[in-house]
Amino acid sequence: NSEKQQSPLDNLPRSDPPILVLARTRFILEHGESVLPPYHIVNSNSECIAVWCKTGRWSTLQASVFLHSTAIGNAKSATALTLGVAATNPWLIPAFATVGLAAVGTPWLMLKMANDKWTVATTSLTEKFWAQAEPEVFVECIEKWSNIR
Repeated sequence: NSEKQQSPLDNLPRSDPPILVLARTRFILEHGESVLPPYHIVNSNSECIAVWCKTGRWSTLQASVFLHSTAIGNAKSATALTLGVAATNPWLIPAFATVGLAAVGTPWLMLKMANDKWTVATTSLTEKFWAQAEPEVFVECIEKWSNIR
């Protein structure tokens, strides 16, 4: 059985054709803050610009990884703390469970809110970009995505 092992890099977004990446970059340079969402450390930062130019998706891997790992770390800590307290003071379990849920749920909620904002920014930028894109960008992308060449 010669199944190829999947690398963690296989799940990362693929880069769009170079002509599209360069056209998006020129679009950002030409229009700047008039088309960009306002700066926010999680929802709209320089990594979002780079990812959008390369993939067409407004997002940040750094914030996503941070919020995921925070939620997982908080879940481990909350579980350990609740189990430790349960052994000596079982009447405190509801209080610790509530704090644990908040500690785990807050990063997930923040990530959900960020994803919603990233989707809105992706749609807005993409619509503005394609409304002014040069014909050769369309042609090149159609050829690449349809495997004509």
